[in-house]
Amino acid sequence: MSIAAYQQTMAECEDPRRIEYLVFLRITLDLETNRDAGWRSAALKDALWRNLELWNTLRADLLEDGNALPEALRAGLVSLSFSVARQTTQVLRGEADAGTLIDINRSVMRGLQGVARTEAPAPMEASYGA
Repeated sequence: MSIAAYQQTMAECEDPRRIEYLVFLRITLDLETNRDAGWRSAALKDALWRNLELWNTLRADLLEDGNALPEALRAGLVSLSFSVARQTTQVLRGEADAGTLIDINRSVMRGLQGVARTEAPAPMEASYGA
């Protein structure tokens, strides 16, 4: 995600969870939009690289000593970030589609909204205009 887009997101809200949600939302929508374009699609590759960059940034933050998340959650998300990296490689090789990455991102987005797995989320997309 470009710095300008990230700054725009930050200007839209102050809540860190909402900022993270919106970053995940924008990238996930791009993954969904380009999912069927084929692994050679420049637009899909761009979405995949931005998603990988997001997860690498998230991993770096999770590994910081000052991260306030519970240790078990941090460990689970770090492990998930490595799964995202492996899955991204498979998609870039044409061995898988982006569906798993989309599912992972959507699960994290539900968590950022504080929605349990059995509950249906009230998507922020409606208020975001997506």
